[in-house]
Amino acid sequence: MADQEGWDEDIPRPIFFLSYAHSPRGAGRPRSVSNLWEARLFRDLCEAVTDLSGWDANEPPGFMDSGLNVGEGWSERISETLAHCRVFVPLYSVHYFKSQACGQEWAAFASREVLSETPGGGLPSAIVPVQWVRVQEERLPPVAKALQFDHQAFGEGYRTEGMQPLLKVSKFQSDYQLAVYRLAQRIVDVSERMRVRIGARRDFQDFDSAFPAPDRRRTLRISVAACDVDHLPDGRSGSSYGTGAHEWRPFGGQSEESIARRAASVAREWEFHASIEPFADEAARVLAGERPSAPGLLLLDRWTLLDTQHREVLRQMDACNPTWVGLMEPWDPQDPENASRHEELRALSERTLVNLRAQRLQRARLRGVDVVSSLNEFESMLPHVALSAMHAFEELEGPDGSSAPSEASGSPPRPNLRDEHIKRGNGRPNGSPPGAQGAPNAPNASDHAAADEGPSTGSGGGNP
Repeated sequence: MADQEGWDEDIPRPIFFLSYAHSPRGAGRPRSVSNLWEARLFRDLCEAVTDLSGWDANEPPGFMDSGLNVGEGWSERISETLAHCRVFVPLYSVHYFKSQACGQEWAAFASREVLSETPGGGLPSAIVPVQWVRVQEERLPPVAKALQFDHQAFGEGYRTEGMQPLLKVSKFQSDYQLAVYRLAQRIVDVSERMRVRIGARRDFQDFDSAFPAPDRRRTLRISVAACDVDHLPDGRSGSSYGTGAHEWRPFGGQSEESIARRAASVAREWEFHASIEPFADEAARVLAGERPSAPGLLLLDRWTLLDTQHREVLRQMDACNPTWVGLMEPWDPQDPENASRHEELRALSERTLVNLRAQRLQRARLRGVDVVSSLNEFESMLPHVALSAMHAFEELEGPDGSSAPSEASGSPPRPNLRDEHIKRGNGRPNGSPPGAQGAPNAPNASDHAAADEGPSTGSGGGNP
C-alpha cells in the first residue's frame, strides 16, 4: 500500500476496533482457535453496542481480526479498519504492551485527528481501554498512562480482577455482564461525542510502535536473499517474485503475502519486535565484523545461488560464522521448476552455507531440517529459529550488555553486492561495505555432508 492518499470515504466505518495480543499458534492452527476468550468478549460487546447504538448494518459494529487467515489480505483489512473505525479498544495486559503489532495498531489509530463535540475536557481521545488482565500502573507505557480513564462504573469485580477473569470464572458472570454493558455504553458515547478523521492509506505495519522498544534480544532483523523479476536465472519464471527480494512469495499458491511480511507477523506473535532489512546491508555488517545489534533471520531463495556474485557474498558471510543469524530455506516441492533443479540447488546450498546449515542441524527442534516445504511448516518452525538466534546473540553479549566484538582476521577482496542491490531497489545508497572478515576453523563442506546423514547433538531452540 504505497499510495498515501486517503481511503475511499464510502468504506463502512465500524464503531470500534478491538485490539488484543495474539496468543502464539501451533502449526496449522487458525487464529480463531488461539484467542477464544477475546472472541467471546467481542461477540458480547457487538451485541451490546448494537442494542445501544441502533446499528443496523449487515456487518457487526466492531472489528476483530481473529477470522483473518493468511492469503485473505489481512494486513490491508486491518489497516483499512484502523483508518475508518470510530473508537479504538485495546485489551490491556502485560503481553499487549510487549506486542509490536499492538503498538503499531495503536500508533495507526492515534495518527488520526480527533475532534470533540463537547467543549473543553482536555485533549480529546477516541481510545477506550479495557483491563483485560490487570497491569500495574508502573508497567504501563507512557501513551497508556496519559489516558485519563475512569473504570468506576464498570463494577467492583472488574476493577479488582480485570475482564478476562470475570469471563472465565462462572461465579463472576453477573460482574462480567455489567462490565460489558458499561464498556459498550462508553464506546457508543465516545463514538457519538468524538469525530475522528479518516486516516491515510498506509499499512499499519509501517508505523513505529507506540510502545517502548523491548530489550534488543527480543528484536529480530529479517533479511531476504532472493531473486526478483528483473534478475531471474535460466529456468526460473517470475510468478513468485516482485521488484525486490523482499517481495518473494515461495508459497504463492498458499498466500499472496510476501514471505518476509509473513515472517515478521509470526515473529510479532511471539513477542519479537521484527523489522525487514535489506540483505545487502545485513551482509555488509557481518563482513565488516561489526557487533551484531540484534538476532537475525535469513530467508534464502536457493535460486539466487545460481548467481555467482550472490553466491560468493553468501559464502563469505557464512565463513564469518554469524551464529546469531538463523537460516530458513523456504522451498515449495510442488513447484515443477523447483523439482527439476532440486538436487543441483541443494548441493549449492550445502557448499555455500556450511556454518549456517550446521548451526541449524545442531539446534534443538531443528535437527534434520533442510528446506521448509509449506507455509504451515514455516510458521511452526520460525519461532524455534528466532529463539535459537536469540540465545546465540545472548552468548555474544559482554558483561556490560553490549555485544562482544567479532574476531577479525585477514579478508580477501569480495564482490560488491550492495551496489547491485541498490540498482534493484533492495538496498540503501549509503556507500560500499568494508572488507570481509574471515572465520578460522570453519567446518568444510564434507563435514556438513557427513552431519547431514544424521542428527547432531546440541542445545538451543526448545519450546518457546
